[in-house]
Order: sequence, then C-alpha cells, then structure tokens
Amino acid sequence: MRRIYFTKFLIFVILFGAVNIPQSRSQTYAFKDPALPIGKRVLDLLGRLSIQEKIGFMIATSPAIPRLEIDKYYHGNEALHGVVRPGKYTVFPQAIGLASMWNPALHFDIASAISDEARGQWNALEQGKKQEEKFSDLLTFWSPTINMARDPRWGRTAETYGEDPYLTGVLAVQFIKGLQGNDPNYLKVIATPKHFAANNVEQNRFSYNAKIPMRSLREYYLPAYEMSIKEGKAASIMSSYNAINGVPSTANYFLLTSILRNEWKFNGYVVSDCGAPMHLVDGHQYVKTKEEAAIASLKAGLDLECGDDIFMSPLLSAYQQGSISQAEIDSAVYHILHARMKLGLFDSKELNPYSNISAKVIGSEKHNLLALQAARESIVLLENKNNILPLNLNTLKSIAVVGIHAADSEFGEYSGVPMTEPVSILKGIQAKLGSNTALNHVQWIPIHGREGFEIIPDLFWGTAGLNSSYYSNAEFTGPASKRIDREINISFENAPDPFVPNGPLSVRWDGQLKPTISGKYQFGFLTHDGCRLKINGEILIDSWRRKATRTEFADIELIAGKEYHIEAEYFVVRREPVAKLYWKTPESNKSYADLFHDATVAAQKSEYVIAVIGVNKNLDREGQDRDNLQLSKDQVDFLKAIYQANPKTIVVVISGHTLANTWIKNKIPAVFHAWYPGQAGGTAIAELIFGQQNPSGKLPVTFYASEKDLPSIDDYDITRGRTYQYFKGVPNYPFGFGLSYATFQFSNLKIKNEHSLIRAKFTLQNTSDIDGQEVAQVYVKFLNQTLIMPIKQLKGFKKIKVKKHTSQDVEICIEKNQLRFWDEKIKKFRQITGPIEFQFGPNSEKILLRKTIVLKPI
Repeated sequence: MRRIYFTKFLIFVILFGAVNIPQSRSQTYAFKDPALPIGKRVLDLLGRLSIQEKIGFMIATSPAIPRLEIDKYYHGNEALHGVVRPGKYTVFPQAIGLASMWNPALHFDIASAISDEARGQWNALEQGKKQEEKFSDLLTFWSPTINMARDPRWGRTAETYGEDPYLTGVLAVQFIKGLQGNDPNYLKVIATPKHFAANNVEQNRFSYNAKIPMRSLREYYLPAYEMSIKEGKAASIMSSYNAINGVPSTANYFLLTSILRNEWKFNGYVVSDCGAPMHLVDGHQYVKTKEEAAIASLKAGLDLECGDDIFMSPLLSAYQQGSISQAEIDSAVYHILHARMKLGLFDSKELNPYSNISAKVIGSEKHNLLALQAARESIVLLENKNNILPLNLNTLKSIAVVGIHAADSEFGEYSGVPMTEPVSILKGIQAKLGSNTALNHVQWIPIHGREGFEIIPDLFWGTAGLNSSYYSNAEFTGPASKRIDREINISFENAPDPFVPNGPLSVRWDGQLKPTISGKYQFGFLTHDGCRLKINGEILIDSWRRKATRTEFADIELIAGKEYHIEAEYFVVRREPVAKLYWKTPESNKSYADLFHDATVAAQKSEYVIAVIGVNKNLDREGQDRDNLQLSKDQVDFLKAIYQANPKTIVVVISGHTLANTWIKNKIPAVFHAWYPGQAGGTAIAELIFGQQNPSGKLPVTFYASEKDLPSIDDYDITRGRTYQYFKGVPNYPFGFGLSYATFQFSNLKIKNEHSLIRAKFTLQNTSDIDGQEVAQVYVKFLNQTLIMPIKQLKGFKKIKVKKHTSQDVEICIEKNQLRFWDEKIKKFRQITGPIEFQFGPNSEKILLRKTIVLKPI
C-alpha cells in the first residue's frame, strides 16, 4: 500500500515538476503564484515543508508557519441550517424541515445565502485573521448530514434529509453546490457531507459495529454520498464513528479508498469525526496504541483529524519508526492543501470574487425573506378535517394560544443565534390579528413528571440562567472564562463548543432553580472524573475523584414555586470533558381541574384554540436515541383536556422527529408538523393558519403508528420492514404525504422509453379556488424479480406552482442508471431489466397514474 502512495506521489512529481526549493522570505514563492497550475503550486509548497509542518496541516487546528507567511487555519464549523458561529446569522428551518420543502432550487438558494454570510463574516474578520476560536472558522463546514433516517428513534434524525436515498442525494447535491459556489477557480466555502457511512445510532456510537448486508449498504446507505461526490463535487467528506461489519469507518480502506477514491474518483480530503481516531483505541479496541491508530487511519485514506491528537506526535512517531512513509503523508497533505488553495488562502483577495462579499448580507432583508419562504414550504399539514382551515381573520372573534412551545422559538441542534429577532407562534399570530379579535394566551407550566431522566430544561432556571466559570485546569485556579449557561451539558459528542477548553478543566455553575411540582426529585450528575452538587448549601452529591464516566444519583424533596440555590462543580483531567445534570420529576397529585384550569378556561372562552406541543433538543439530540415515538404524558393529558374544553383545536407540533400519537390523528381536526421552523417560523405558521399562504410541505420520512412497527434499532438490513420501501404495515402518514388547501388532479400520462432515460409527461390541474403548489412524485416498482426488491422507490419529483382552475404540463425524466440493483455475484451494480411499473401521485401511497414498460439493457 505504501508503494501505491509513493507511485501516486511520483506521478505528481513527474507531471508538475515538484522540487525542493530553498526557503527564503525574500523570494516569491511558486505556491503563491496564481498563474501556475494548482497541482504544481501544491507540490511546490509540499517541497518546502518539514515533516512536522506537514503533519501540522493534518489536524483541524492547523498552526501558522510564519517563515512561509502561512496563517493558522481552523477547520470546522456547522451550517446545517445557517452558520452556527461566531456571531449572529440567519437561522433557517432545521435540515429535516428543509427536506420537507421538496424544493431543490430553494434548497440551493438557502445554501448560497448561508455561504454568503460565512464569507461575509470571514471578510469582516480580515480574512479570518481576527477569528481565534477553534471550530469557528468560516470557510470549512461540516455539513450537510446525509446519513439515512432509517429509524425515527435515532437521536440525530432532525439533522438529516429523511429516509430516502434519492431525495437525500438530490437535496445534498444542491446544498453542496450552494455552499461551494460556482466560480471555476475558487470555492466559496467547503462542504463536508457526513458521516461516511451508516452513522445511525447514538448508543455506544464510539464503539458501535453496524452489521450491514452489502446490498443494503450499496443500495441504501451509500447512494446519497455517491451523488454528493459525483454530482455535487464535495471538496471534503467526514468519516463516521461507527464500524461497518467489524471495521471502524475511520480505518476502513474499503470505504475511504476502494469506494470513495477508486470507484467514485473523489479528489478532496477525508476528515474524521471529532475524536474518532482515538476511538480506534479506547472505543472499538481495534488497535492498541495511538501510533497504531495513526497508521491504520492514514493507510485507510484519512487525511485530516478533528481532535488534534492522533495526527500529532503519534503520527510523527510512526513515521520516525518507519511504519508510515513520507509519500503517504504527502498524499494526505496534498488533498488538504489543494482544498485550501481552492479557497484562495494563498492568493491576494483581489483575485477571489468571494472576497467582495460584505458582512452586510448577514440577516439582510433578502435572507430574512428566504428564511420565511423556507418556513412556509417546510411546514406539513397532516390533518384538516371538514376543512376547518384556513381560519377567516375577518370573522374571527377570539383565539387561544397555549402549549409548551407557544411563546418560544425552538431551533434544534447545530443552530446559530439569529441576527433578526425570532418570531414565536404566539407573536406570529398576534401580529396577524385585528383589533376585533381577542387573543387569550396561557403560559405553559409543566404539569406531570416525565417518564425518565432529562437534562434540566432551561425554563426552570428562569431568565437569569446559570452563572458559569470555566477554568483551563482541574483546580479552579487562575483566570476563568465566564458566561450564562441554560443547562449543564458538556460533551465532546455534541457540537464542539469553542468556549469550552479541552481537559484538564474545572467548571462551577450556580443559579436559582424553581420547580413547578412538589414531591421527590431524583438528580443524576453524569461526569467523567469529579462532581459535586449542592442545593441550598446541602451537599447532595460529592464524588470528587478521578473515575470513568458514570452517573451519581441523589433524591430530595422540593416544593413547587419555591426557589432553590444550586451550585454544581466539576473537574476532569482527560482531554474530552463530559458533564450532564439530569433530573427525574415527580408525578403531580393535583386534579385535572387544578392542573389545566387556566388553559381550559382560555379554550372555553375562545372560538378556536392553537395548541403548540412537541419536544426540544433536550430529548431530540445528538448523543442519545429514544426508546419510543410518543409525545410526553403531560402534553397528551393537556391536549385531551383542551380538546374536551373546545373541540375546535388546531395542533402545531414542534419536533425534529416523528411522533406516533393515534389519538391526535383521530380526534384533532387540524394538525401541522412544523419541525423546527427557524427564525421566521411563527410568521409562517400564522400565515398558513389564516390562509395567507397555502401549505405545500411533504414528509421526508414515514410517520409510524407505533414504535412497535419498527425492527430493532440495531437492525441495519433495510429489507426487514424499514422505511416506505419495505414497510408493509399501515402508517399514520406515509412518506411524501402533505395536505394543501388546494386540490389537484393528475392526468394524460405519456412515457417515452429513450436510450438512457425515461421521459414522463402528464398534466397537473388545480381544481380549487386557491393557488397552490404540489409535489408530483414518481415511484418505480420492479415486477417479476427473483430478488427481494422494494415495494416502490422514489426516482423523481418536481414541485410545481399551479394557479387556481388552471393546468400545467409537467415533465420528469428518470435516468436509467438510477434503475439498478447490487449484484452480489459480480459485486457491481446492474441495471434492472424487464417490466417496471412507473407510479405518479402526491405521496407514496396515493398513486393516481400508472404505466408499465419493459426495460432492455442499455
């Protein structure tokens, strides 16, 4: 294998004439000459670097090289639905919401806006020179997340584009193109689709071994990545924590080299998920030492490490011992430097068109309107019994707005801080009402104990939050970095927080906790190394010693409405800190009349009720999976009381994952699933409720009736009843489903079987009195196959605006190379031949047009 790398490097030298050039600050460096081919520039720079300097390029926090006038460069930021840091930006709907738009063109525009804001901030920070925080630079983004949402219990479902590989791939391509820009010479920013591959559980994810049949891997888990590389031209890709069939992705030659580079011809760089190379030692126990981890990762095809550990002294040691060659290191550094050259980091800013982008684009009117349009198109109308919606503002006398998320704006994980003040649903509705309409709002009060432990929600800390002091040592000495925290939740498995230093570390939090239920509370303090917890000066937990990650428990009686002073302390010696404060609340012993009195009174005296329910990132997050798909008991009981008080109740669900509540489906007359709708979510929901906009969102996942309909979360074989492709039960809502206030008809289907594609034409008619958008979806069903095949597969779609009482001719083309299956015998994809039924309709179950044609080999 070393010979392969050496041979590739020799080819580079022959093609581009790389030589060792004397290092002098007075001369003009060839690697800074934009007139030279980029390959020759990279090889010139490689020839000037020491082995230590080369390895310095292979870590996320790459140091400066003053003698060559090269600035430091910090890889890694997040941009799933807006730039996360540093500063404030436009916050779009969470990724699963963007997928619900089913609108590739709008998806591209959103990604373009995100990268414009990133470049604008980069330029304002003097080309990044004034940006000193790790994981906060603005030209390299670890987005999009395109793992398949095969199981709705997976904690990171909200970050994805759903359960279908074709939809995910199409949207990923547009997002990557929008981020990276269209200049022939320069990248606007670098997109990094992740996590390659099959990162689909959070439990034991640092050591998890996903056992996947090769057909499932090839046909389901990998196609979106293949599209991202071949069509999207992603400049980077991130490997996953998990192993696949016994081999960790970080050290998986089959994945990172055989498939990625040899089959797909990927020429960018591969970055590890943060800390993943170290998990080869302590998690997977795949190797015994850090040096072996460095060797295994580099030889498999990993170029860049997030974590700054294995690709430092261990890699240098492996090189000095002769276990790694210079050619292997040069190959990795070549990939990284090529990308940095494409960003324009070695050119004058006058040459780079993206250097002209101003920070004024951040939170601009154009981007705010884009966030609003995204929210409008991402929200899915699930129920509208007897056409209760839209409500008529001209005749509406009164409306109640209640529920846990009525007055807040939930963004989900990997979210930035909005430049523009976010609009809650309460504010959005309030802004639409005239003077003749009464608004009755009741603030949410938690009313029942949760079924299990949860991180203490921020609403219990009041407006002041928790005062926190972070020390860069384990002894609480020296200067401290201070801020307000809304929860105690430090973990390397979450999005890297640049404010929190790597261990050794000590932290002190203090604040006022105000419970809403009287009874016995159980606290759990999960830490690696020492922790203490005091309430009103009484020590509840005192475990001040070095130890492996574990949870310490304590019980205490608390009184509703009383404020308690809490002080929590934590120290850790290792590099990756973990500290989480959980609680388990008691059941309330109050009667329903007491629990729901104010909200039910508001419902009774109002013409309609808007009940805003759901979850937040305490329950919907990286690092934890769910064991059920149910809404919490307190909210179910709350809804039942509200509905009994006023059956004209409209439910808005705020959640990044699917919920399975058949009572809501059967009883509530109107239901929106709004995901996390971003900064303009409240305005968009109000517009939809009052008919100022027509719903057009479609589900990118199946809404199951119960978690009992699902195989074990550990089962990766897609053919065992997973997703709409193989699920034979009856879901609450099928993949692709979403209602509109308009009605549409499909007719006049014509299909041409051309050489390399299927060309389908049909008529879409809006038969209603309102303009609307419909997503025409094309599924294929393979007939007369001897193999286990999907019930159907999405292979095309188009979102079309159709004015009332008009028709549009629609054309959708399906490339024949998409009609394929993995042949285990020849270990290649083969095109499907024989009869195929093409199905057309507004969702995966409602098929309105069908036609069977016979495919012959191309």
